[in-house]
Amino acid sequence: MKHPTFKHEDCLVLIVDDDRTMRSLLKIAMEEEGYQVIEAKNGQQCLEEYSRHQPDMVLLDAIMPEMDGFTCCQKLRSLKGNISLPILMITALDDQDSIDQAFLAGATDYITKPIFWSVLSQRVNHLLLTCQALRESAALKTKLAKQQQWQHLGTQITRRWQESGHLKSIFQECLEQLQTLINAERVGIYRGDGKLMAEAIAPGYPSVTTLKWDKITLLTDYQSTYEKGETITLDFSQEIDLCDETLTCFKQLSLKCLTLMPLLVKEKLWGILWIHHCRSAYSWKPWEREYLSYINNLLAFTSEIID
Repeated sequence: MKHPTFKHEDCLVLIVDDDRTMRSLLKIAMEEEGYQVIEAKNGQQCLEEYSRHQPDMVLLDAIMPEMDGFTCCQKLRSLKGNISLPILMITALDDQDSIDQAFLAGATDYITKPIFWSVLSQRVNHLLLTCQALRESAALKTKLAKQQQWQHLGTQITRRWQESGHLKSIFQECLEQLQTLINAERVGIYRGDGKLMAEAIAPGYPSVTTLKWDKITLLTDYQSTYEKGETITLDFSQEIDLCDETLTCFKQLSLKCLTLMPLLVKEKLWGILWIHHCRSAYSWKPWEREYLSYINNLLAFTSEIID
């Protein structure tokens, strides 16, 4: 099995110890290994530094005044998304009760003083590798689950047009699922004559029905691009070359990212699928674009059969 690799200089280690000398020694040891380092002198400062920097690993002393390492470890572990954060507790306590308490608090591993620096180096390296492997495994599971949802959506569209369903209802069902799948606030389809075929909207976001359809689809700006079957993606956090009227239109819709895909029937522009991300710009993964293109082609084929 191939193990994941990482660059030490890309990893940020948070060292937490009320003993300045020990913090300095740990800092030197970690920097000699190539890690970036930040420091905290107590549990409260640890929580603040973690929230500010989101380090890849925490080296945490167990015995500290005010908030001990066990309590600090529990608070770190309770933070959202921290289930896989490597927390290595370092302490002079080596009795079984203290070791059990460390793991109950959520520590990933435990090392006692006096510290053997070569052992510390190996433990840190191993914990970071393990954490990375867990995150990659979780990401793969998420991807596989998403791919299954995309495939299920394609199957549903195919089944619906085989049942000779109504075109608008097929589109509506598809868009409602698509909206959830890609975490979009608004998804819709306009036909080439300006008719709104379907629109799925997240609660609290306005419909496009009060705005000009050719502005929503940018038909004037990109008709030749659509006719070539090409997709348009616009990130509104960057400067975009559109007229003021169009930008005002999109401002009313609170857009952060806009994706437009042509539906071609017999190589002619039948309609346009538009996707609005309003909370943040959406970063399309290559495999997501492939699935979206597949769904788009199914919708175009459905319109050819039923419309």
